[in-house]
Amino acid sequence: MSNRLNSLLSAEGKARETVEEATREARKIRTGIPAQVSNIENEYNSELKKYEDKGLEKVSEQLELLKQKQKVILEERKTALDSRAGELAPKALELIHSAIQGEKQ
Repeated sequence: MSNRLNSLLSAEGKARETVEEATREARKIRTGIPAQVSNIENEYNSELKKYEDKGLEKVSEQLELLKQKQKVILEERKTALDSRAGELAPKALELIHSAIQGEKQ
């Protein structure tokens, strides 16, 4: 009976040690969770920033292309208007001259 009692006490001691070890391990895991969450958040924010930067870079490139296209179109239209103005100027002078001649009569 004494052996059984010693065996039970020994088993109880081992169980207590196992529970204490599990408790320590659980505490370690619980205290590590905020750090892991923080690491995940930092990694997420870093990836998000990279994605946003890439997106903004693409937008900037597209804007630059559009500006260049607009500049070409503007120059073409200015040239067309200058040409048209050159064609209309003599006609306008002729009409003004006619109007002045009509008022004199």
